[in-house]
Amino acid sequence: MPKIQLTKDQLGQITAGVLFGALFIYVYAVYFWMPIAAKIAVNSKMVASMGSDISRAKMQKAKYKDLEARLASLRAEKEVAQKMLPKERKFPDLIKTLTALSKKYKVEIQSITPGGATREEYFTKAAYQITARGDYHSLGRFMTALGMEERILTMQDLVLSGTQGAETSASATFTLTAYQYNG
Repeated sequence: MPKIQLTKDQLGQITAGVLFGALFIYVYAVYFWMPIAAKIAVNSKMVASMGSDISRAKMQKAKYKDLEARLASLRAEKEVAQKMLPKERKFPDLIKTLTALSKKYKVEIQSITPGGATREEYFTKAAYQITARGDYHSLGRFMTALGMEERILTMQDLVLSGTQGAETSASATFTLTAYQYNG
């Protein structure tokens, strides 16, 4: 095989071509390939992270299928608890309750005197001195109905006195304590 002889100009052109080719490959690699490869790597990590978050969320969703039902149940329980232990004093509601029960059980409420309020850690006790009159059994049913009310009410210091005459009647004086939540 014969040897190929190149001139100096041809060698210079080949060298320049190789140098420009190497320069082009270097610029392409540094300014295009490597930044795009870095972005691809970062985005791949983000996709993998999002995929694991999605799978974790799906697992939690499967774990708590009835989460909304549980939340609705808890809201209903909260409403019941707030009726039993309201945040406000709600004196007009208490008066309405006392009036309705007194009419139902044929008891005459003679006086309601608001007393002081005692603040405890979680609740406040508002006291009311009540004097009522009616027959013995009606008073008993009235006080039982008060104790069974939706709102938490307690009776203390009950004093019963009876009178005989044309009609047998009894009179009761007691302290009614209504509770309210401090939260």
